[in-house]
Amino acid sequence: MILVMRDTMTKPADATTGRWSEYPETVLKFAIDPEISVDLRAPLQPPTRKALRSIGVDGKFAVVTAYNPRGENIDEEQNRDRLAQLEDELRSSGERFVSVDACSPDESHCECSVAVMTTKERAMAIAQRFEQIAIFWFDGDHFWIVGVLTPAPPMRLPVAE
Repeated sequence: MILVMRDTMTKPADATTGRWSEYPETVLKFAIDPEISVDLRAPLQPPTRKALRSIGVDGKFAVVTAYNPRGENIDEEQNRDRLAQLEDELRSSGERFVSVDACSPDESHCECSVAVMTTKERAMAIAQRFEQIAIFWFDGDHFWIVGVLTPAPPMRLPVAE
C-alpha cells in the first residue's frame, strides 16, 4: 500500500520533490472487528503489536498495493481489478496476507492494500511488477518506507521518533 495524494504525475516521486514527505503520515487500517489502526506517525505500541499478532501479522511483513500505478490516479474499477490480480498472485503462491487500507490521517485518500508475510525483496519485486513507487516494510520492530520506483534510501518511521 502506497499512499499517493496527487491528481496527476508524469514520473515517480523522489525523496526531494513531490509528495514523498506525505508517506510517513499514513495510517494503516486493518478492517476487522474491532479495527486495528496503525498510525505510522507514532511508535508502535505493545497493544497494537499484540493485535497485529492476533490476526496473523507478526514478524516481518510488507504493505503493498496495486492501486494507482506510478502514482497516477486511475479509476476505481481499474484499481479494484489490479488489487484482485495482486491477491490472486499471493493466493496462488501460498503467501499469507491480510487486507489493509493505507489512508491519509483525515481519510480523504485511501488505497486498498495487503499486508503480506514475505521477504522485503519479494515485496519489492511484487510492487515493481505493479508499478508502485514504494512499499511499507515492517522489520519486526519498526516500519520503513522503501522506495521501489522511487530512488530514495529507506526511511524509518516514525520520522520524529
